[in-house]
Amino acid sequence: MERNAVLFLVLSIVIIIGYSVLVPPGPSPSRPPEPPKASPEAAPALPPSLERAAPPPDAAIEPGPERVVTVETDLYRATLSTRGGVITSWRLARYTNGPQKTTPIDLFVPSPEGAALSPLAVVVETDDAALKSAFLTGPYALAGGDMRLSADRRPTGELRFEARTPSGQILSKRLVFHHDRYEVDVELETRGLAGSYRLMLGENFGIRQWGDLTMVGYVGPTSQIDGKVVWDKPSALDQPAVHAGRVAWTALQDKYFLSAFIPEDPQSTVVAERFGEGRVTAGLRDTVSGETASRTYRLYAGPKEYDRLVAMNIGLDSTIDFGWFIYGSWSLVRLIAEPLFLILKFLHAYTGNYGVSIILLTALIKIVFIPLTHKSYVSMRAMQTLQPQLQVIQKKYKHDKARLNQEMMSLYKGNKVNPLGGCLPMVLQIPFFVALFNILYTTIELRQAPFMLWITDLSEKDPSYILPVLMGATMVLQQKLQPTTMDPMQAKIMLMLPVVFTFFFLSFPSGLVLYWMINNLLSITQQYVTMKFLMPSAPVVPAAKGR
Repeated sequence: MERNAVLFLVLSIVIIIGYSVLVPPGPSPSRPPEPPKASPEAAPALPPSLERAAPPPDAAIEPGPERVVTVETDLYRATLSTRGGVITSWRLARYTNGPQKTTPIDLFVPSPEGAALSPLAVVVETDDAALKSAFLTGPYALAGGDMRLSADRRPTGELRFEARTPSGQILSKRLVFHHDRYEVDVELETRGLAGSYRLMLGENFGIRQWGDLTMVGYVGPTSQIDGKVVWDKPSALDQPAVHAGRVAWTALQDKYFLSAFIPEDPQSTVVAERFGEGRVTAGLRDTVSGETASRTYRLYAGPKEYDRLVAMNIGLDSTIDFGWFIYGSWSLVRLIAEPLFLILKFLHAYTGNYGVSIILLTALIKIVFIPLTHKSYVSMRAMQTLQPQLQVIQKKYKHDKARLNQEMMSLYKGNKVNPLGGCLPMVLQIPFFVALFNILYTTIELRQAPFMLWITDLSEKDPSYILPVLMGATMVLQQKLQPTTMDPMQAKIMLMLPVVFTFFFLSFPSGLVLYWMINNLLSITQQYVTMKFLMPSAPVVPAAKGR
């Protein structure tokens, strides 16, 4: 029974996360060159009410040569172009990448062949190619200029882009930026435009790492419609996916970052599209009648920080995939992972170190399981004591399976032994193991979180492989102490288990290896105390005599 339990644990872990060892994640996109910076131009500060301060529709803001304008805050540095009135770069100030972890992450990196759509692009659904091109890639007039936002000097700032066609249709984009948020207020106003248009997030805006889609977390278009989250798997987007209903938001996401549109009027339509391998977008479709019309949205472009997304109170925190298990999301795993993450954050607030917090969390989990683990040790010791009697029964009734089972159960019952008692703690640890793996793999709070010495990133593997080796050593010691009912040959085979685990754990996040090693050390301590001081010495009831 002990062997079956261990084999079950091994197979479960191999199925759950062993795949990551064999299939490395896909490469991250290369960064584009730094866009040219326009000369600073003063823009009037907005009043606290953020009332419309842009020039009226007939004001003289004429399009000219392409201009690039920069918006800087403590959180990001965005550049926008008058060609299409779109975002051309969105670099995060607090999140970096690269070998030295010094390169700011840009949430919008066009593909080598050029982006099919840029963030804030407006696609007019018409057969008039000239009209579509005028609003999609044509020149926009710009009101406003470069700005640096901060709490003490200028908390908000506004830009307004406007495009006109020769026949008199007008499209303006009014953008309000905030110094302390990754959100931008977006207002679209149309005049003389009849029909439907789509406001698009842009190609892969917010997707910085595709990786392997069968691994933890989802990458691609995601929306919340009529209270339910819809996942548009990129491989299934041979044709655009259209979802109508009450739209809370539509987003593009990877495991750490996302961009999202949040419409003020939820009665909208989501359109998700794919342009090729690893190239997707999503947007909102609205309809106008030809009269002056205005629609307002919010754009979020930033990290999937748990507290920030929860505070928005629109369900964007559901994009953090706490509930992954094998090839889908299970609510049971999320029910465990999310509270564990909150406890981990609580501990981190006092320790300031996520590695120390993982050690404390492991101890708390172990404390919860102490009664169950104690019963498991007692059960395994009792099974070991009964082994001679079981061998006699097995030999005597080897040709009578029904009688063999009857006699074995009689022996177990007489000695108050549960043959499954040794398995339960191992089985119950699997959801916690998966939950912690999800936390380490999908939460940006643990990304690049250092521990000590050579462990500089708990979400990545141990670069020196010291922790996996130490973990394997603790498994060997644990096996030596644990009561066993296996014959010598089986015991020798099971000694290979630490080698197998060590091999798999070489590529696991170092935080997960730390958890497993500390768990083993605590288990060894509990085993020693239980076997030496707490183990009951119950007499063994003889096996029932056969007729």
